[in-house]
Amino acid sequence: MDIVVGPYGMQSPHPYRRPHVDMYDDLVEHAQRAEELGFDGIALTEHSFWYDGYCPALLPALAAVAQHTETIKLMTGALLLPQHDPLKVAEEAAVVDRLSNGRLVLGLGAGYRPEEFLGHGVPEGRWGARLFEAFEVVRLALTEETFSFHGDFYDYDDVSLATRPVQTPPDMWICAGFADWAAKGSGRRGWAYCSTGDLMGGSTVFDTYTEAAGRAGVDTGVLRRGLFRDVLVMPSELEAEAIVDEDYWPALNDQFLGFGFLRMSNADGTQVTELPENMKEWYMKHPRNPVGTPAKVREMLRPVLDMDLDLLLVRTVWANFRHDRSLATMETFAKEVMPMLREGDANGRGA
Repeated sequence: MDIVVGPYGMQSPHPYRRPHVDMYDDLVEHAQRAEELGFDGIALTEHSFWYDGYCPALLPALAAVAQHTETIKLMTGALLLPQHDPLKVAEEAAVVDRLSNGRLVLGLGAGYRPEEFLGHGVPEGRWGARLFEAFEVVRLALTEETFSFHGDFYDYDDVSLATRPVQTPPDMWICAGFADWAAKGSGRRGWAYCSTGDLMGGSTVFDTYTEAAGRAGVDTGVLRRGLFRDVLVMPSELEAEAIVDEDYWPALNDQFLGFGFLRMSNADGTQVTELPENMKEWYMKHPRNPVGTPAKVREMLRPVLDMDLDLLLVRTVWANFRHDRSLATMETFAKEVMPMLREGDANGRGA
């Protein structure tokens, strides 16, 4: 099981504003430190048209990281593929894979904010169908010397990329939360699937994934499963609570209200303007969000060892706010939690 730190977003939210030049410098330093600490990869996450400068260009950012690291894998987790020209994504991916000597991992998602699709000139609706078509275009472009493709959204004849990746193709994943269409569509195609787990963070979404593959005649032995977790771990409960109160929750509250996470909470589909009174307590105690001391976080993460995972994404800092705290949470996880995951994985899950 590969353990990847991130995804990083290079965000500067209202509660803690920072110059973006500093955060992109931090990204390189954090990637170097993650490599030293034994993480298998570092991931970035994408959004567009948001006030906090959420990273809109993952592959250029990873190209910079590639030049300052040697072994760590470089993951888009996720690049919102339907919002881009898939051939351009394939070209840029080939360059990053070449620059990194074969370390690129392409996590590709659909996105969910109408503002982003409209801003990029993509019609609303059928975003999942666009994702699967575009994923196949990227896969073919990075695998075949020359390819043709004819679908509902994309149409190509005899296309060839002059720059070829080191990997043929780079490691590719569908990253799409717990949506039923994503699990089933990935399973039917035999594509690697990364999820947040089901609503309580469990593994039923992977059952859906496997069952869809079996019904489609796909060899379930080739399936690969990835899981995303927000993780906040510090040496003491007091330190963890300080980060929650001072950094994590103020920024998350800001995102919940403005970013569209709770858009469907109102009957008319409009965005909520005030969070439920118990939202903080519920969210910070949710099984999908391990928070606290190393012992507590180890216990909350132990169930993932029974999920037969190939990839675990751990966002040890929700967004790159305070440089020192970002490094502290990453280092505490690597030293106090990661050994348990490595040992359990090596001993056949759940050991």
